[in-house]
Amino acid sequence: MPSLSPLLKIERRADPPTALPENATADDKKFQPAMDFDTDGCYNVPAIGADGRTAEGLDPGSGDSAGCRDPSDLANSNVYARQRCNHGWCAYLYDYYFEKDTAFFGLGGHRHDWEHIAVWVQDGTPKFVSASQHGAYEIKAAQDVRWDGTTHPKMVYHKDGINTHNFRFASEADDAVENASGAWFYGDLVSWNGFPTAALRDTLMSTDFGDASIAIKDGSYAGHLDEARGENAPEFDSSLDDGSPGVPGFDA
Repeated sequence: MPSLSPLLKIERRADPPTALPENATADDKKFQPAMDFDTDGCYNVPAIGADGRTAEGLDPGSGDSAGCRDPSDLANSNVYARQRCNHGWCAYLYDYYFEKDTAFFGLGGHRHDWEHIAVWVQDGTPKFVSASQHGAYEIKAAQDVRWDGTTHPKMVYHKDGINTHNFRFASEADDAVENASGAWFYGDLVSWNGFPTAALRDTLMSTDFGDASIAIKDGSYAGHLDEARGENAPEFDSSLDDGSPGVPGFDA
């Protein structure tokens, strides 16, 4: 049997936390991205369980998708969302946690990865979408985005050449999905006010994930919204909630 590359490390994996039950506002669900995951990357998994245990992550030296792409990982999935609405606009920011991010043949990268997608909606209609890419955002107008139905942007988690992983906008070829479900995938969604308790949410938001960071937490949220809109939606105030972020079960 051929030996493994000396650049790759074997790491005993602690299973990620068990997913929280889905608990999301109707609008957070309405605009949730439709996801696929290229075979050279992990599936996103829960960053915290109901018991308060947070994900330990994986050493990036273990390879691009080793230990983080089992069908059981796809079946155990949470996405975290927070919306902000004012002046006719609503921004829906979605956070995805991955156990590691890798660069080139096990070199570079880091334990833990958080990636983000923002869907920008004016008077109920999606106008543009923003995808996190190496600390910045790529922004596309709605007419240049492929959609699952009319409200779910199709997005792919992929490895960007010799660089680390990020999100890219799907092309027509991406309808040949690569994830184990065989279809565009929606993880169980947890809205800002959908955590079992505020204390559990606070535990997640205060956890140190090293080089990766959560976008929807209080200290980062407005800044991410500013970056994710660029010169668009000039009327929008990234620091103001007008009827948002909503409470699951009370917004239908």
